[in-house]
Amino acid sequence: MRHLLLFLAAATVAGCSTDLEINAPYKNVTVVTGLLNMRDSVHFVKINKAFLGEGDAFVYAAIRDSNEYRDEDITQKVVYRVNASGLPIDSFLLHDTLITGRVPGDFYYPEQKVYYFRTPNRILNQSGTPQINSGPTFLHQAGLYKIKLKVKGQDITSTTNIANDITIAANDQDTINNASAINFMNATGSGYGIYEFNWTSSVSGNPWTNRRFVVTLEFKYDEVRDGASQRIVKSRNLGTVVATAGAQPLAVTLPGETFFSWLRNSIPNDPSVDQRIFRGIDIKVDVANAEFHTYLTLTEPISSIVEDRPSYSNVEGAYGLWASRYYKNVINKRLNAASLNELINGPYTATLGFCSGFNVGPPYGCD
Repeated sequence: MRHLLLFLAAATVAGCSTDLEINAPYKNVTVVTGLLNMRDSVHFVKINKAFLGEGDAFVYAAIRDSNEYRDEDITQKVVYRVNASGLPIDSFLLHDTLITGRVPGDFYYPEQKVYYFRTPNRILNQSGTPQINSGPTFLHQAGLYKIKLKVKGQDITSTTNIANDITIAANDQDTINNASAINFMNATGSGYGIYEFNWTSSVSGNPWTNRRFVVTLEFKYDEVRDGASQRIVKSRNLGTVVATAGAQPLAVTLPGETFFSWLRNSIPNDPSVDQRIFRGIDIKVDVANAEFHTYLTLTEPISSIVEDRPSYSNVEGAYGLWASRYYKNVINKRLNAASLNELINGPYTATLGFCSGFNVGPPYGCD
């Protein structure tokens, strides 16, 4: 009986295949990515195909045909501006073009095929009143934009609204008035204070489409060596804020001591630098609509023991992201007298050799 059991076990093992089939039969899988910006006149869309094959996936990634469709595979490619009922108001054909100079990496380079459409310039709001630092716009801020593709017979669609203009507080927006200069010191001169940057999530009358706001401070200065000047920009993230309503007051803060300590740690003490000329501070606000906010939330680094997260796609008939973003900048903000004195003479940054490039005169102006 023992010999019989051993024989049956050996026969069973011999009759089993050790091959594991991990690849399913071929299936067309399309990936669509498009981020619209109402300030862009040209809007780019990526239409790629997913791939899977025997062997090393990195080998397939480096092959152009693994990622791109042939021209005859895509028989419809158009973007519509639609009304609330989904009926087209305007249409824009997608054209293909080659982007060169792609940085070497896992995927094919240096060229890649992308698709684009153009939109005409238009005023920012319906009244035609220009807004400070708004710049030209090319998409309707209250519009819905729908992409419609047919790839190898498969219908692919997605619709998104447009992230639109925000209102920055007057004191944070004005770059000329000294009363609105950035102040990192207490009003009484008794130490460091806290700078607060304020804005409203959307302009009154705009549809509520703006959900995520990322605010960045850029400190600009020139380094002078042997009479030659080089512009340097140091960037610091001031925070990410999520709006819960339209026209909602929002703010980020930066403690003064944190600011000057950050400068000291970011800028080396270099004896070869003859002078550092302060050229102003830019505040940049990047805005994401709801779809883009959801995507960013689900792709953020995991900060808990739960590693599973749902995949996100708002494209029907394919995978990908069709969403919108916006940006608004305040440029060349100045430091008030107390903060400028701290930059030049304070304990954190006195050794960095700063002076002011603005026409402030002695003792803070550059010679």
